[in-house]
Amino acid sequence: MTYRLGKLLLGLLLFALGVTMTVQAELGLAPWDVLHSAVSQLTGLGFGTASVITSVGVLLLAMALGTRPGVGTVLNTLLIGAVIEALLRIGFAGSADQWPWVARLLLLVGGLAVIGVGSALYIGAHLGSGPRDSLMIAVHRRLRAPIFLARTLTEGTAFALGWLLGGAVGIGTVVSVLLIGPMVQLGFRLLRQTPLRPEQKIQRTA
Repeated sequence: MTYRLGKLLLGLLLFALGVTMTVQAELGLAPWDVLHSAVSQLTGLGFGTASVITSVGVLLLAMALGTRPGVGTVLNTLLIGAVIEALLRIGFAGSADQWPWVARLLLLVGGLAVIGVGSALYIGAHLGSGPRDSLMIAVHRRLRAPIFLARTLTEGTAFALGWLLGGAVGIGTVVSVLLIGPMVQLGFRLLRQTPLRPEQKIQRTA
């Protein structure tokens, strides 16, 4: 359990670092944030409130599809936002907004790669996942789709809904939709992690 908790915490920290890199690239909102911005505009709620409400809805949907929350779900909620806030305050990537767009694109892609590694570690600990990762796992298990496809489907759906509802979109949003799935799949392969617990694999093949 100590090993699994350590892997969970390291994965969450890397996940937060990767998200920070994508934010500081300033090439457009992440796919889920496009949906959050659209919900905020339509309802008059603050962006943070819209994000929380959306996250709760996504988690309930994932639970309905058979994904169980755990300590990782709680730590995901508590740690990632706090670490991102701390990294942004200290200016992790400096004045990245003044970099040439090619350098910012590389920062974005690098951030997605770090997210992939962090996702593989913390999901591979099998102690519970955040709302969006839980939905990805549910799609992976229910449709027997590869992780890269499950992640692309969930991110792409959030992007499409947000865009149709009037959310802000940038080139970084499109890049994220296209690359985040393969990056997460690569993270699982390189680190030899599995998204499903042994008992879930048995149910899947039964």
